Amino acid sequence: MSTANQQAARAFAFTGATLLLGVVIFFFTQGLIPFVELPDIAGSVFALGFFLIYMNLSFALGRRFCSRSFELEHFPYIIGIILILPMLILSVLTDRFSGWSPYFFFSFIIIVAVISGAYLGINSGRRKRDRLIREALETGETGEKEV
Repeated sequence: MSTANQQAARAFAFTGATLLLGVVIFFFTQGLIPFVELPDIAGSVFALGFFLIYMNLSFALGRRFCSRSFELEHFPYIIGIILILPMLILSVLTDRFSGWSPYFFFSFIIIVAVISGAYLGINSGRRKRDRLIREALETGETGEKEV
């Protein structure tokens, strides 16, 4: 399989898995979405929880993708947008918010989380990929890995 075909297959697989993961996250957390609108500290805690969930998932997907690929290094940003699309679309269709203002606040929080997670994942994936290449070159030169 050529490199371009391999990259396209990897991108397609990550896109499909990410879309499925986004739908699963929505169905598991749909009951918690209205709590983001609470006016006291509880609303902030739930917003922080959603921020951490989406940032962590975006980081993990971005790191995994970039550690295995030289091309398409900015693809984790697209993966992140695909991750939040089901939440943004299904939360509007199922009327999870009391108005547009809480919806835009929630959308802003998870968009920032996904972008920052993708950015950190890309950098971490590059470092991991470089370390793996360096270890492979050292092992290839000596024939045996040094401990």
